[in-house]
Amino acid sequence: MAARDNRGGKTAGERFDSWKQIASYLGRDVRTVQRWEKLEGLPVHRKLHQKVSSIYAFRAELDQWWSAGSAASDSPQQQSAGARRPLLAVLPLRNLSGDPEQEYFAEGLTEELISQLGRQFPERLGVIGLHSAISFKNAGKTPRQIGRELGAAYILDGSVRRSADRVRIAAHLIRVSDQSQLWSESYDRYLKDILELQSEVARSVAGKIVVVVSMERAERPEHPIAPEAYDAYLRGRFFWNQRHPEAVANAVAHFERAIAGNANYARAYAGLADCHSVLSEFGIGAVAPVVAMPKAKAAALKALEIDPGLAEGHASLAMVQLWFDWDWPAAEASFTRAIELNSGYASARQWYAEYLATIDRTEESIREIRRAQETDPLSLAIRSTLVATLYYGRSYDRSIAEARHLVELDPRFVIAHINLGRALVQKRKYALAIDTLRTAVSLSDSNIAAVTTLGHAYACAGRKSDARATLALLDRLSRSKYVSSFARAPIYTAFGDRDRAFECLAKARDERCDFLVYLPSEPAADSLHDDPRWRELIPVPGIKNEPFVAH
Repeated sequence: MAARDNRGGKTAGERFDSWKQIASYLGRDVRTVQRWEKLEGLPVHRKLHQKVSSIYAFRAELDQWWSAGSAASDSPQQQSAGARRPLLAVLPLRNLSGDPEQEYFAEGLTEELISQLGRQFPERLGVIGLHSAISFKNAGKTPRQIGRELGAAYILDGSVRRSADRVRIAAHLIRVSDQSQLWSESYDRYLKDILELQSEVARSVAGKIVVVVSMERAERPEHPIAPEAYDAYLRGRFFWNQRHPEAVANAVAHFERAIAGNANYARAYAGLADCHSVLSEFGIGAVAPVVAMPKAKAAALKALEIDPGLAEGHASLAMVQLWFDWDWPAAEASFTRAIELNSGYASARQWYAEYLATIDRTEESIREIRRAQETDPLSLAIRSTLVATLYYGRSYDRSIAEARHLVELDPRFVIAHINLGRALVQKRKYALAIDTLRTAVSLSDSNIAAVTTLGHAYACAGRKSDARATLALLDRLSRSKYVSSFARAPIYTAFGDRDRAFECLAKARDERCDFLVYLPSEPAADSLHDDPRWRELIPVPGIKNEPFVAH
């Protein structure tokens, strides 16, 4: 209770009217208390205004929450997780090479360790995802602070030094509750032995945490990976995690280089599949699905041919089966297999949640998102899936509140602005929606989804000339990059021009636009459901639709 007793700073009587005042009262920084509100139920209220929302909290409610032990001891997330399995946070390995160009290697090795640890004893040890861990890079916080914020019982802290063809890893396992060091080890190997080194560190850490294990999990044999191929793989994951079209295209080149250096590199094939899938996504629109998705499927199948037990490969294949094959039963089987193989793979759970949202299994989708958040609680992408799921489930107020929280956490997170804008449209708060979506367009340099949603908002608000201007903008953008025919459909729908809307949808179906799988749940498309053309053009959720045939 020391932190609580020593809290300081100015207060506002019985009520606090800013994050700064709340944080000062609780003796924490603003970012921490914002996380507590999201992850641990810190009682913060919001008052919605026309364009912004203000927050406030009452001293008595904060005192009651604290006294209940939410922050003074282990967090509810940590307590509930501890009843099932402890959680481990792997902090980003510090790059001690003295070369900033090696940051990708340190970050990539961190992600690989997280993946290895997640596969060790998934039923007994949970591992926090990379996106949450990376936020604490150079944060200067103690293990106790990090553990409480992430709900982790253990911290793995370490460093990596790469020099020529050798690599040295130093790792320390820390128990959060008393900050005691349970285990410390250093490893010095040739770069060609890096996979063996990762497995050795993962086994040592997992074995120390999971003291009693009835049966050791059988390790899948690893194909030997050339150091150059592994280096290219790490660079590929580094750029893929950025999700920008240029970065993902760069990731493709690195994964292809990794495969060229080692033809049996299953995880590189899975990474390549993920890149092609993302590049064809409606919001990015860098490559037409009919071009990118067959490549994604071939890469995913190759990964599974090499290693049938690779969780990443099953998850990559599932996305192709959902977005491109429109084969819901096959996608569900692949998602569940991926999660079975690695229950701590947060991306698999996030994508599975998106799948569930397409078939109106909203509550299941939300539960799956919560499980993904348990593994990667600070991932903005996972939180944005929650926002979208609430939107598709017509819970607009909850969706708006979650989206606003995302915007507060990262004002430059474009998807949060898009999701906030389209939910505000459904609440008929057009002026606020338009301001929000104009911000999204500006931040993203005319992201196709942002432009489309802005045009739809203009049309719903009766601002037809502005809506037509967005159609013209889409035409101009299509001269320099791929723009799905679907992009114009929501605008024509809001105009009440069904013929043009269905004309766009017909072309989008031929293009195999991924967003069509979400369209039956999309509120903006509700007015089209009674048209006979709807049943002819839109894939039927939950079943296997006809296979794609190139025209």
